[in-house]
Amino acid sequence: PNYNAIPEADKEIMETAQTMADGNVYSLSSFQPEAWNFTPNRTFINKAWLDKLGLAVPTTTEELKDVLIAFRDNDPNGNGKMDEIGVYGYQGGWYGENVLATLMNSFVFWNRGGQNGGLSLAEDGSTVIAPFATEGWKKGLQYMNDLYNEGLLAPGIFIDDGSQFKATLNEEDNVVGFVSMGSVSNYPDAATNANFLEMEMIQPLTGPDGICYVPYTQYSPDQNLFIFSATKNAELAVRFADEFYDSDTSIIVRYGEEGVDWTRDPEVLSGVTNAFVEEGLYDKVSLASISNMWSENSTQTWHNCNPRYTSAEVCNTVANGMVEYNADDPTQLHGKNYAYYADKHPDKVLPLLHYTEEDSVLIQDALANIPEYVNKAMAEFITGARDIESGWDAYLDEMNSLGLEQWLTIAQKTYDESLEN
Repeated sequence: PNYNAIPEADKEIMETAQTMADGNVYSLSSFQPEAWNFTPNRTFINKAWLDKLGLAVPTTTEELKDVLIAFRDNDPNGNGKMDEIGVYGYQGGWYGENVLATLMNSFVFWNRGGQNGGLSLAEDGSTVIAPFATEGWKKGLQYMNDLYNEGLLAPGIFIDDGSQFKATLNEEDNVVGFVSMGSVSNYPDAATNANFLEMEMIQPLTGPDGICYVPYTQYSPDQNLFIFSATKNAELAVRFADEFYDSDTSIIVRYGEEGVDWTRDPEVLSGVTNAFVEEGLYDKVSLASISNMWSENSTQTWHNCNPRYTSAEVCNTVANGMVEYNADDPTQLHGKNYAYYADKHPDKVLPLLHYTEEDSVLIQDALANIPEYVNKAMAEFITGARDIESGWDAYLDEMNSLGLEQWLTIAQKTYDESLEN
């Protein structure tokens, strides 16, 4: 009864994840969509530099280029050196730091790597495509190659790691003009960090063809409770599993013990708020956390190691009851992030595909090699080590030799079958 009380739209997402290629369900899952993690490729621009140079916040890729040229030529950090970095991030970043993916989504929707290896659905919402083999991808490469040739895109993007990324962001003289990142913790003590205080999160940029997307990390429910076929108590096992889907039990799993770690006490809730409420997205908070349960050892919960369901609305209306909300705190970005990025993806996003064992064998080399090849070729095209015009056809041929066509055929079949199931 608790499982069947889950709203149909979310239950459909869960059942798509739980249904294997043979049409059977072998597990029950956890699903707790948190808006902050949907869109980690958040873009920040140096607002202090814009103000100093009398420039407006860019809204298009071309406007960004003009701003970056001004950053390059006018010493906005005022140290007398030409050390300003226009575009920064790093290609290996897993939580929004891959600025190449951020910029590419102004030309074609690309959920870089990860789920489904970067495949997506075409605008028709039904055809599986490889974004990295489209004309939009080629235009994105040309744009970034232009930025690179103008000295507006940092070479370090292709070789830096997380440590170098943080070090660059936190240099004594702020040198970064435009950056993509998922967590403001890349700046230590962000609320008082001088470099971070110069930055402002902006809306995604619109490309020359009107495309304005961001990578969208669609929550794929985790399958984490299995009932073995040999059990003599299947009905009891299902009843046990179903209890986790009780709304309060699911909250306990995530937030701890009521009255100890969180509360719905109206008196407490009347005195707290969060960024979603302050942004006008919700009328009020639904509960307040009152302990640091996740940072301390505890025997109270299983810390999400079990099936559960909590709606996005519940997740978005949790307040931190241990600190007073400060609207002027520059790190309070959850509401703005939701307003700026939540809908910046196609209507239909390719769900996690479950291949049959036979199909997995057929495409295992493609899954392993093509994403790596795409990243390598991307770096070569952008830096000019490989000419985009003369090398484009050879790039496509190489991907086909690695099995792209077969991968797309099998992915399409798997997606179609998932809709039938």
